[in-house]
Amino acid sequence: MNRMLLRLWKRSDAIEVECRLDFREPLSGSFTFQLACGYQVDRIVDSDGRCLEFESAEKRTIDSPYRADRGCYVVKNALGTQFSIFYSGASRAQHTLFSDDVLAINRASGWYPCPISPGGGVWDAEVFIYPGLDYVVLNAHFLPEENAWYYRPQEDELFIVALKNYRCKRSQGGVIYYYPQDDTDDHIAALCVNSLAGLLPYFESLYGCNTVDEVSIVSLPTSFNAGAYNIDRTIILNRLVFAYGKDTAVSEEPITHLIGHELAHNWCCGAAGNWEDWLNETSAEWSALAYLLENGHTSYVHDVILDYCREEKPEPIRTRDGERPSQVHLKGTLLFYHLYRMYDLAVIKYLLKAFVELREKNTDNWLRRIGKHYPQLIPEIIEGLHAELLGGRL
Repeated sequence: MNRMLLRLWKRSDAIEVECRLDFREPLSGSFTFQLACGYQVDRIVDSDGRCLEFESAEKRTIDSPYRADRGCYVVKNALGTQFSIFYSGASRAQHTLFSDDVLAINRASGWYPCPISPGGGVWDAEVFIYPGLDYVVLNAHFLPEENAWYYRPQEDELFIVALKNYRCKRSQGGVIYYYPQDDTDDHIAALCVNSLAGLLPYFESLYGCNTVDEVSIVSLPTSFNAGAYNIDRTIILNRLVFAYGKDTAVSEEPITHLIGHELAHNWCCGAAGNWEDWLNETSAEWSALAYLLENGHTSYVHDVILDYCREEKPEPIRTRDGERPSQVHLKGTLLFYHLYRMYDLAVIKYLLKAFVELREKNTDNWLRRIGKHYPQLIPEIIEGLHAELLGGRL
C-alpha cells in the first residue's frame, strides 16, 4: 500500500505541512494531487532533495456549502518512489476552524493531498502534530521524544482536532469538550453527554456489539455550516446552541435525537457514498428514532416526520444519475416510517440489524437478506426507492 507521512505545525490562523508520499511502485514521469484553495505549495522535492517542477493545472469548484474548493497540481519529472510536498495556509469548510484555541481540519477542508494519481484509493497515513502540550489532540497520543502528538486514523479520513482552554463535562460513557458562548451552554453540554448513558447500551443491545469505550463529543465555537458529524468514533458539533433560538427552551429530545443519529454511525456505516448512502443515513436516523419511540417520545418522532414531509422535494432515493440524493437524511426516514406504520417497530429493528450485519453493504444485498424473512416488505421498499415523493403515502 502507498504510504503518507504528514508533519503539521499549527499557527494562530493557519498550518504548515510537510507531506511525504511513498509510492509502492516507482514513478517515471509525473503525478497529480489536489489541495484546497487557500494552501500555497512552497516546494516539492524527491528523495535526493532535488526540487521538482510543478504547476497548478486547474481550480476545481466544489458545488457544496460544506467542502472547500480545490486546486489540482501536476508534478513533472517525478522519478522514484518518495516525494515531499511543503505547503501552508488555511481553508474554509464544514467543521473546519483555525484559531488560537482550536484547530479542526478534515477531508472537507482539503488540508492534505487527495486524490493522488497514480496511487488513488486508500493511503496508509500517519500524522505528527506539533501544537505543544498546552493542547490536547483527540484520538492521538503525545510522543515526548518527538515533542509531537501522533495520530493514525481509524477510518479513511485524516481528521485532526486540537483544543486548548476548553471546558469539559463527563458522564457515563462519554466526554464533551466545549467553549461556552451562552448562559445555557453548560446545561446543553450536560444534556449532550448525559444522553449517551441511555443511547450507548441501547445500540449495543440492538446490534449485539460495542464499538467504543468512551465517546468524545466536541462542540466547535463556530456557526459555519451548523450540523453534526461522526468521524474516528468522535462526534463533532458546531456550537452548542446551533439548534436553538434565544427564546426557545432547551429540550432534551432534539439533543438525544442528534447525538443518537451521530452515535449510531459507529454501527450504521459502510455503504458507498453515492445513492447507496441512504442506507447509512436511514439506519442511523432510525436507530435514534427507535430509541426515542421506545422511551415514550412518540409525539416528538411524529413531529420530526411532519417536518420531513414539509421539507421533502421530488427526487427518488435511487437517483437517476446514481449520485448521492440531496435529501439523503430524510427520504429513507420517510420510507421507514411508512413501513413502521404498516407493521411495527420490531420489523424496523430487523431492517436496521440486517444492514449492520451485512458483509458487503449495498441495497441489493440488503433486500436479499430481508427477503428471506420478510418477503412481503420487498415490493413496498422497491416502490419507495423509486418514488418521487414519499410523504404523501403517510
